[in-house]
This record gives sequence, structure tokens and C-alpha cells, in this order.
Amino acid sequence: MELLDAYQSKTKAQCEAQYEREVQKLEQKVSLRRAHLEQKIEEELASLQKERTEKIKHLFERQERELETFDTESTRLGFGSLGSFDFPKEDDR
Repeated sequence: MELLDAYQSKTKAQCEAQYEREVQKLEQKVSLRRAHLEQKIEEELASLQKERTEKIKHLFERQERELETFDTESTRLGFGSLGSFDFPKEDDR
């Protein structure tokens, strides 16, 4: 009976040790995977920020070109600077 108890205790200890090794191995894999995903997220965020900045820059450049075109067309049509005209203010109406 003591031999059986000793065998069961030894087997139980081996199973527990194997379980702990597997848990540690899985925790390590999870940690590595998480670090990899966090790095990937940071890279993607940086890429999106760069893309956003480029789009904003492009929109400002487009706005500037359109304003220049508008000013040129307005001058060509004889409108000149509208700031020099005395328009009635809202209070004067």
C-alpha cells in the first residue's frame, strides 16, 4: 500500500510539474504575441497618422490653389478686392 501511495505521489508531482511548465510556456507565448501585436498597433497608428497628415497637407494645398484660381478669376471678371467697397453693415439696415 505504501508503495502505491509513493507511486501516486510521484506521479502527481510529475503531473503538477508538467502542468506548471506548460502554463509558463503558454504565458511566455501569450506575452510574446501581445508584444508583437502592440508593436503592430503602434506601427499602424503611426502609418495612419502619417496618412492623415498627408491628406490634410494635400487639402490645404488644394484650398490654396482654389483660392488663387478664384482670386485670378475674380480679378479677370473685374471684381478686384471686395474689401475696398463700403457695404452696409447689418446694424445699418
